[in-house]
Amino acid sequence: MAATVQIEQITGAAPGTYTYKDNSGIAKSGTRYMTSDQWDGSLTAYPIPIPTKYNGYSGSYWVTHCINVVSAPSTYIKNLRYYQTWSTSPKVDWSLGDSNTCSPGVYIGISSSTIADARTLTNGFPSSQYQQAGGVEGAFGYLISSTTHGHSYYINAANPVSGGMVSITNFNSPDNAYMVQSGNVVGSTTGRSYCIVTQVIVGSGATQGEKADKTATFVYSEA
Repeated sequence: MAATVQIEQITGAAPGTYTYKDNSGIAKSGTRYMTSDQWDGSLTAYPIPIPTKYNGYSGSYWVTHCINVVSAPSTYIKNLRYYQTWSTSPKVDWSLGDSNTCSPGVYIGISSSTIADARTLTNGFPSSQYQQAGGVEGAFGYLISSTTHGHSYYINAANPVSGGMVSITNFNSPDNAYMVQSGNVVGSTTGRSYCIVTQVIVGSGATQGEKADKTATFVYSEA
């Protein structure tokens, strides 16, 4: 019998509050990148400010997601992967401006030392290592890769690419998806997967306003 799987967003202080993104309303159906640690996708009170200097940049708070297997598979769910598809880069598609310090775009936490490894080796983290997003509310979020305020799972990895975060454009199809959890996620039982963190970076000259919705996809093998 096929499993039932839910996508969840995690917010708040550890161990975190898990919110099922169930399409039952605006608040729950989507995830909004903002300068606050909030799960409500309808909030507009915490936009990401646009920097006024070319070498400046501003980031959202990072966002944490996982899947929750609420109805067990017959045998297993394994090799959980994640990707996003864009007609152009997020920087262009969302008009995120520019910066010579940190290139605008959508980023994901990475623990592998190469992009190729991140497509085959586990790069998500156990929910027991969930870390609440931080920053200055309404102003900016700390970068995933910040050596002082970043996500400890990624900045403490042995030799992560770019210090622990890379552009989501590296993982833009099922064939080159980001490996969240290699091997079994669950056997013939229920439970949560490993987690991912993503973040938006905005540069000077960005176009103000709400951006078009984009779809992110989790895929896995089931038997």
